[in-house]
Amino acid sequence: MNLARILALLVAAALPAREAPRPLLGLAIEFEKPPTAEAERLAYTEVRETGVNLFALAISWSEAEPTPGKYNVAGVTRAARILRQSGATVHLDLPLVSGQSRDVPKDLAETAFDDPKLSLRLGHLLDALGPALADTATISLGYEADAYFADKPEELKAFRRLFEGAVEFLHKTAPHLGAGITTAAPGESVAPEVAAQLHQKSPVLFYVYTPFVRDKPFVHRGPDALESDWKKLLDAARGRPIAFPEVGFSSAAENGSSLQMQADFVRRLRRFLASSDGRKILFARYVGWRDPPPEVTRVAPGASDVVRRRASFFANRGLKTSNGEPKPAWKEWTK
Repeated sequence: MNLARILALLVAAALPAREAPRPLLGLAIEFEKPPTAEAERLAYTEVRETGVNLFALAISWSEAEPTPGKYNVAGVTRAARILRQSGATVHLDLPLVSGQSRDVPKDLAETAFDDPKLSLRLGHLLDALGPALADTATISLGYEADAYFADKPEELKAFRRLFEGAVEFLHKTAPHLGAGITTAAPGESVAPEVAAQLHQKSPVLFYVYTPFVRDKPFVHRGPDALESDWKKLLDAARGRPIAFPEVGFSSAAENGSSLQMQADFVRRLRRFLASSDGRKILFARYVGWRDPPPEVTRVAPGASDVVRRRASFFANRGLKTSNGEPKPAWKEWTK
């Protein structure tokens, strides 16, 4: 062994090992009506004090470009700058499809995703969003996109071509930005093979994670499913980073859960993140901070079991009640 090699080894041994970064932590704050400035400030202060350092912003293409070539992006640009300057990391949702909906400007409603006219317009929108993207770490161009394309194979092919072009464009204009498409996690996806196709060329793999029994919609599996599910996702990622823009778990008996099961899920979530490599799991964002008011998720008499369980899930996944009273899950979160 030559002298230079020996000296290099000695220096390496003397330097302290650099710890891998930890995944970022997000918590969705959703207000049913616009809050006062003071109420909003207090909410953000409270969640930041629990270790939250990831915030998500959403923008609709049809609202951002109400008429061709005219852009309304000042709000998201300002919000991204304020969050970044506060020390937070920003994730941006620009869903061209979401669930069963497609969101493009009205004059492009019937235009194929791989039509050059649509891809050119998307490029112009991304240019207009340039200042916001400079303050953003990751971007998703679809939300629950596997559900949208489950029965649309030709649209799926066209969308994949559009997405690959967008990734190439962003690599040149915002090389720091991690792009992807959000789908349900494979265990919960209505079309896992479609989700796999959407993720095939994605630099970042974005997942919604709400562990349900596959043949019982909106009935939870046990909280311990998280560890095994996420380890499988990491193995399948083959070196690409993954992130969770939405993670949720109900506290309601109607969803096969309880207050203590939800608390156990939150404890496992935070423990898993605390021991993970932030280069492999970029972030996990729990939804949400509080339950919505009861009238928001009320269902009609005689609704089906699935409809009732769906409403129950969205009504009871918060870490606090709709009145702001802490659930056991909030106590676990604040630990």
